[in-house]
Amino acid sequence: MPKNKPGAQTQSQAQAAASPPSPSSSASQKLKAGEQPAEARKGRQEQKPRIGGPAVPGAKSTLPRTATATDPQQQQYESMNREMRRRLRQMKAGPYSEAPSPAEKYRKKLEKQKRKKEQQKKAVERIAETAPRQIHLGRRLIYFVVAIVLVLVVVIVLAVLHHFGVF
Repeated sequence: MPKNKPGAQTQSQAQAAASPPSPSSSASQKLKAGEQPAEARKGRQEQKPRIGGPAVPGAKSTLPRTATATDPQQQQYESMNREMRRRLRQMKAGPYSEAPSPAEKYRKKLEKQKRKKEQQKKAVERIAETAPRQIHLGRRLIYFVVAIVLVLVVVIVLAVLHHFGVF
């Protein structure tokens, strides 16, 4: 006997399905863990979605399509074409896609880069307009630079005098 296969029945389930229980005995007996009353199974079947979706029976969308072409090949082509369009619409692919094409993406990317460069140029211009025209070095900075230059000159003079043996 196969174990745990979908659709496989145990002996007790097969016996229960073969002989329908009487209403009085089913009420008095406790159900086993895997068994369910027939009413519960019936209710589940009614909950399944109807074929055709929520369309009202007899609606135009549920009626069979009338063949416009007399040629069987043409009819087959039109049928396949309808199915393909429906599948593309469901997958949101082809002309029904919401995603832009690669060329469109590239064009938008270039436009975005141009806008960003223009914004950067405008920001630089605004900063340049507000910046002072003349550069003013502070008094302390000038003294520091002059001191460094004097120290270098003294070191070079001493090195030259030492080289010639004067010092």
